[in-house]
Formats: sequence, C-alpha cells, structure tokens
Amino acid sequence: MNSKTILFGALCVCASAFISSCKKDTPDLEAPTITAVEEPLMNDTLFTGNELHIEASISDNEGLSQLKIDVHAAEDGHNHGKVDASAYWETVVIIDLSGASTSVHEHIDIPTDAASGMYHVILTAVDKAGNQSEIVERDIFIQNAGDQVSPIVTITSPSQNDTISLSTGINVSAILTDNIGLEDADLFLLSGSTVVFETEIALSGTEFNLNQTIPTSTLAAGTYTLELVVRDAVQNVNDMDIEVVLVP
Repeated sequence: MNSKTILFGALCVCASAFISSCKKDTPDLEAPTITAVEEPLMNDTLFTGNELHIEASISDNEGLSQLKIDVHAAEDGHNHGKVDASAYWETVVIIDLSGASTSVHEHIDIPTDAASGMYHVILTAVDKAGNQSEIVERDIFIQNAGDQVSPIVTITSPSQNDTISLSTGINVSAILTDNIGLEDADLFLLSGSTVVFETEIALSGTEFNLNQTIPTSTLAAGTYTLELVVRDAVQNVNDMDIEVVLVP
C-alpha cells in the first residue's frame, strides 16, 4: 500500500467521523405534530359523573416526550355577566410518551359537582428536545347531570320599547325562578354594545322578586338595551333583554 492510499484512507475516516459528529451536534428544532384528534369532537355535550375521552395521534421526527391535556372553563367574559370561576372544573393531565409516533387514548373523570357551561380542552405535545407542538383545541359543553334546568327570567317592568324620562331612572322589576336554587344575577344597561350600567345581585331560594333602579340622569337620550342574566348554583344560565327609550 503506497503513501497516497494510506493518506486517502485516513482522510475518509476523518471525514466520516466529522459528519457523524455534526449529525450528533445538530440540534432538533422540529416540533412534534398532533396529527389527529378523534375525541372529543368540537361542541360535544358531556355530563358530570361521566368521562371525557381523549383519542389523539402524535408524531415527531426523533422522539416524543409528553402530551399535556388542559381542561378549563370557556366562560371567560365573552358574554355579558360574571361567572363564579370556582364552580367550574379544571384539570391538567400529563401523559408520558415514547417513540416517534403514538396514539393516546385517555379517560378523564368529570366531577359530579362541575358547573354547567362551555369548556376548552387543549392538547399540546412536547418532544425529547423540548420542542412544543401547536395546540389543538376542542370546545365541549358539560352539563351538570344533577340539575339540567336553567332559571326562568321574566322582566315585568319596564315593557319593551317603553319611553322613560332620564330624570326618573329605570325601575326594573323581574320574577326569577329555578327548580333547585337561584345563585346570582347581573343587570346591565347597554348603549349599542357599550355597557353604561351594571350591577351584581345575590339571589336565594327558588323564587326571587327583583326590584332595582338604574340611574339615568347622566346619560344621553336614546334607545338602550336592558339585559338581565340569571344563574343557578351549578351555573345554568338564562337571560332576558328588552329595549327602552330614554327621553329628556
């Protein structure tokens, strides 16, 4: 074997070692992918005391590490009316994963005392390098199985399109009932989409006669929307709204 052959062989060994070293040193920047979520379906209705089923397929270019399942209330103020955050169910479940692809089927118990309402179910996968997938979200409705009846709201005064003097204010009367027990109410006055008055009213019992005056002396004349939102103990909700015309 001549010196040129020896030199070429040595160079090949060095090049191979260099390439192998580069491959090992190249960081994994590719995030895993949640390729399919078969359960839950968007806008599924589930009942307390039953299970939330999670069925998902996940893949990664090198190796998976974990799947995070985050369940929490979607009742976050998009609609008028406050909510009792403590009444809503929330949980975070972490599932350890392995391999470059896998399917997950998880059962999560829904507590019997969870409040009725919309919930977000958010899935996030993480690989062994710490890369995080894009979130996959499903919105579900959980109905409290022990109380599936919403309160009844009847505004008895004022009537639809009543004309009311700005100097007198709006005297609101309403009859509120529930099959098991009323919790609270929110009364709003809106000009278009702008809330110009709001108050929260504690309720009790299965029937409540509400009487509330909304001051209007500082408001401009025009048409306003009166909205009354009522909740029971498990956050079943109902509302009623009417329009009134304020005049000087």
